[in-house]
Amino acid sequence: MTTATIRTLVDSRRAALAKLAYAVERPGGVALLCGPSGTGKTAVLDGLSAAVGPRAVRRSLASWAADGVRAADLPEVVLADDAHEADVATILAVLDACRSRRPEASLVLAGEGRLLSLVSRDPRLVRAVGLRAVLRPFAETETRAVLDASLFATDAGRMSADDRGAVARTIHEIAAGVPAVVVRLAEFAALVAEARPDGIIAPADIEAIHGRLSLHAA
Repeated sequence: MTTATIRTLVDSRRAALAKLAYAVERPGGVALLCGPSGTGKTAVLDGLSAAVGPRAVRRSLASWAADGVRAADLPEVVLADDAHEADVATILAVLDACRSRRPEASLVLAGEGRLLSLVSRDPRLVRAVGLRAVLRPFAETETRAVLDASLFATDAGRMSADDRGAVARTIHEIAAGVPAVVVRLAEFAALVAEARPDGIIAPADIEAIHGRLSLHAA
């Protein structure tokens, strides 16, 4: 099972994808996709790109605006990633180009939390945005759903319910619910479990895996 597939098992991510797909069906529709790093924006945008097909083109907002935005060059659906790194004027320039296209291009602005603040600064942007999809860290039940479909579907699934619960709580606490971290810990924990004859893995193993991953990242 791929990382993208695991992430989309969670209802909030599927709901965000459904909302965005609905928003871009209307010419000129404008939607926001916001969430902290690691909460699944990339997976949702990948799913949206697949659902919309060649009508959509995905690039960073800075890339869309780099050489000036020509309405005639825009696709039917503009997916503008990393929009939180832009300023209000740049967002407005892309919006105006989408509105000038015939028929109007739909626009999805994706980025981290600062994007919400940027949009709130300009009345035109506030009026233009028809839908907001906000991704948040997993609740503990969502972390457990991911682990049931990944780590506990391997040899580690032979562990007792209490032991699985303890490992799930440890992964959730270490990851602070951030989906990308949950998935990464689950993948490495599955490798450890599969290497052991009994398939047993403990919270201490999760702590050790996290320590090694943190050291490698540094």
